[in-house]
Amino acid sequence: MNKNILIGIAVVALVATFFLGRGNLGSAPSGLPAAQSIATTTAVGPDEVITIFANKASCSSRVISTTDGSNQAIQVLFGAPTNGDTTTPTELVGHLQAGSTTVSYDSGMYGCGAWKVFSTSSTTILVSEFN
Repeated sequence: MNKNILIGIAVVALVATFFLGRGNLGSAPSGLPAAQSIATTTAVGPDEVITIFANKASCSSRVISTTDGSNQAIQVLFGAPTNGDTTTPTELVGHLQAGSTTVSYDSGMYGCGAWKVFSTSSTTILVSEFN
C-alpha cells in the first residue's frame, strides 16, 4: 500500500513539475506559424532610453533591426525585472546589438517583458513582434 502511494505521489509531482515549472510558454517551436503583431520604426538617442516593447504575457519572438545606415550600435535591456530592480540601459549597461544588424530574439530565451534600448548617437531602429 505504501509503495503505491509513493509511486502515485511521484507521478503527480513529475506531472506538476512539467506543467507548472515552465516560466515562459511563448516560444515558437520550430515549424509552427507565428504572425507579426507589431512593426514600428523608432528613433533612438542621443543618450535617450526608449521602451520598445510593452510587457506581454506571451509572444513568439521579437526582432530588432539597426539598419538605418548610421552603423550605430544600441544597448538592449530585456524584460522588466521581478526583483524591484530599476536598471536602465546605458552605454555600459545592457546587451550590445551592433549597428547595421537584424537580430531575432526568441521569447524562450529573452522573454516577453518590457524591453528598453539606449544609443549614444541618433539612430533609427525597426522593431517587430511575432505571436
